[in-house]
Amino acid sequence: MNWLRLNRLAVCIFLVLAACGASPPADDAPTIDYRQFEIPQRVGTGLIDGVTPDGSAVYIEDPDPAFPEPGCEGQPESVMFVQPLDGGQRKLAGEIGVPLKGRLVRGGSGGRVAVVAACESFFTDLFIASELPDGALSKVERVKPAVPDAFLLNASTVTWTSDGNKLLAAVQHVDAPDGDPAQIVAIDPGTGGLTKLFDVEQGTGVFGVGQMDRNEYVVATNLVVSFRRSDGTVGAGFQGQGFDISPDRRRLVVFGKQLRLVAQGDDVATSLVEEKPGHEISAARFSPDGKAVVFERYSLGTGRTEISVVSLSDKTLTNIVTGGRYGSALFTGDGRALVFNMFGSQTDAATRAYVVRFGAS
Repeated sequence: MNWLRLNRLAVCIFLVLAACGASPPADDAPTIDYRQFEIPQRVGTGLIDGVTPDGSAVYIEDPDPAFPEPGCEGQPESVMFVQPLDGGQRKLAGEIGVPLKGRLVRGGSGGRVAVVAACESFFTDLFIASELPDGALSKVERVKPAVPDAFLLNASTVTWTSDGNKLLAAVQHVDAPDGDPAQIVAIDPGTGGLTKLFDVEQGTGVFGVGQMDRNEYVVATNLVVSFRRSDGTVGAGFQGQGFDISPDRRRLVVFGKQLRLVAQGDDVATSLVEEKPGHEISAARFSPDGKAVVFERYSLGTGRTEISVVSLSDKTLTNIVTGGRYGSALFTGDGRALVFNMFGSQTDAATRAYVVRFGAS
């Protein structure tokens, strides 16, 4: 599995991110200064799937000899571990006998999370579990979504509704864009039953789905991110490849050539980061307190990536790492650090995870 495929996967699986964020910190939490940060420290190997709510660890996906069955494309099977950020011994995520892998999606009611697995961006498995602050997952249940015949569930679009009672996703016709339009659906996390919400206009597909605090939907299609009413009609649209919803679900950032901020109900976006010639922003994610955004911007010519943080109050831009093969950047659950992957080379294919800790003021 080369770094290009891993980078595309990392971009894909984090397009819809409000459900992946932790709860905002308490009001008396110290102010984080993103301009002050330590040298990145390696914490382990494997692809980052998420972070624990308490900020102590990262969910990481890595092959393990204990699971010898072949996985995606015949490669060694990967399973999810909880890796402490202090470099301590990692442990298997979930309950013994139920190995997990895939993107961890937070936001379910009662502390429920979803784990969404995919192979080459094609959906393969869905688990629902209960999560504790330190990342312990229990009551793990496999759920099989009732996807209609001739349709495929887009694994990258799975997220929780604003009330946390159901999952949202897009299902797309196998012959898209020439087949039937894509559908936005709600998934019952207990039974896997699907309820169609609305069709999305014909095109190349749906790449992200989310819901705001007033139940308005957000949908990312080909180069357009739009607010949608309950019947699927467009309220406002913005040029971009993807989006992330803030922890309070009242704002979102839209990314593509630029990074822009949009409040719910607005039809005009505020620029946060201007276009950089020859580059595109492939992912963006809010901090747990909603005061900053981390984003990944890559060179169209070389594919090399830079990871940066922008503070929303004053648009201060801080470059964290540049010029490498990076991805999967996420704030830790307490917002005091950042984790990211560095993808391997042709001579060393290992995917490594790093943590960068910020100063406080």
